[in-house]
Amino acid sequence: MTTKGILQDTPKTNTEISGSSYDATKLSKEDAWIGECDLDEFRQEIVDLGKKLLQQQGHADLAHLQKIMSWSRGCQYIGALTMWYCVNPLSVFLLSLGCMSRWAIIGHHICHGGFDKCSEGRYNRFKFGVGSMWRRVVDWLDWMLVEAWNVEHNQLHHYHLGEIDDPDLVEHNLAFLRVSPMPKPLKYIAVTVMAMIWKWWYYSPNTFKVLTRINKRRAGEPTPPTTKQGKAQAAALESHDAATIHPLWFIPVTLGGEAAPFPLITFFVNVLGPFFVQRFFLPPLLISMMLGAPAGRNALINLVLAEILTNVHRG
Repeated sequence: MTTKGILQDTPKTNTEISGSSYDATKLSKEDAWIGECDLDEFRQEIVDLGKKLLQQQGHADLAHLQKIMSWSRGCQYIGALTMWYCVNPLSVFLLSLGCMSRWAIIGHHICHGGFDKCSEGRYNRFKFGVGSMWRRVVDWLDWMLVEAWNVEHNQLHHYHLGEIDDPDLVEHNLAFLRVSPMPKPLKYIAVTVMAMIWKWWYYSPNTFKVLTRINKRRAGEPTPPTTKQGKAQAAALESHDAATIHPLWFIPVTLGGEAAPFPLITFFVNVLGPFFVQRFFLPPLLISMMLGAPAGRNALINLVLAEILTNVHRG
């Protein structure tokens, strides 16, 4: 079946052109090629290419991964060893690059199964960063659980691109801001702030929400909640709205608050806690004990600035 056939079978309610509206029913001149695309043939070409590339995997791919991991660790180590001296852009950049590359280049590619066939199980997507706190710390420690990322990104995001079931559908997640009556300059400010904090504020809770929902479904039909708080939490868990950390989460629903889609203690202790302690608590504390409070303060400021840069860079 071709895209052209699909489009021809779709009832037309208006003549809006693609590229100008999500409700468009007619392809623009620039998108006309889509109507002639043979989806079956395109799919087969992708399958054939995948098989060809899989056969070419070997030691060179593993060596490349290990080289990137060495560079990533090197950035982290040099940044950590220099961050105590003063607040400086070199430490900030290296700390940020080390953290960002661990996600965007190393964790992302391994968890997509890119090295399943050539690493003798060491960098297998079903083992990397999952199963225990030790594996998370050694392989990929970040704001979110690797298990949660595997579900949210590998399954829902990639299998529902551009659909409402895609938890990373930006136009859906930011609809509230788009329709807000606030002045446009304030909207730009809001987007800027979100860009600096999105990993812990949005991505960590949203991935954990998806994992919680999947685990509950796999465990079977649970007993329906009977309390107002429990019913609100169940509704939040099934909602398509993005889960972002909100002050109202800490107020009971009966007192006018909002329910988080998961137990808050579990989220803050098991999900956010390990990375926060490893990144922002222990290093400044140890540096303060060894080199004095000013050095610890410099380290903390550099780490916070690196976190902001990582968010902006990765976003």
